[in-house]
Amino acid sequence: MNESRPAQRNSSRTVVIAAVALLIVIAIAGIVLAGRTGAPASSAAPSGAAPSAPATQPEATGPTSGPNEVVFAAGSDKLPTQSSESIARFSEGARGVGGMVRMTARYLTGSDKAKDLELAKARTAAVRHALQANGVKAENLQVELVEMPAGALNDKDANRVELALR
Repeated sequence: MNESRPAQRNSSRTVVIAAVALLIVIAIAGIVLAGRTGAPASSAAPSGAAPSAPATQPEATGPTSGPNEVVFAAGSDKLPTQSSESIARFSEGARGVGGMVRMTARYLTGSDKAKDLELAKARTAAVRHALQANGVKAENLQVELVEMPAGALNDKDANRVELALR
């Protein structure tokens, strides 16, 4: 008497596989959404963008700068004194690679948009001059000014110029 029984499905294994697949989909969706949130929102300015009249605030001494960024004091376009060493190191690396250097500054859309744009231009000009003083050729420098919606920037992001080798 050969009785053949249908193969039993292991329902707990199916549930676990479905749960893992769902977690993977959620993780991927989170990564994609996080990437979209941090993406630049607007267009870039030409590399020759310079301020028409630089701001005349006192020299910045507050925030520290990282190796690929210069963080300015709020409302100031004066290079922080502690940024000279990091700019010199970045310049040395840029000269060694010989690629393009992109300086990115962000500014807010809003009632002070023109003022914020001019401040962003003045800050990138200050960084550009420091890079050139450290031997980076002008033709290897690009400026990107990114307009962000009002309220989209924290203080550090609003007051920094990012440096990237391209």
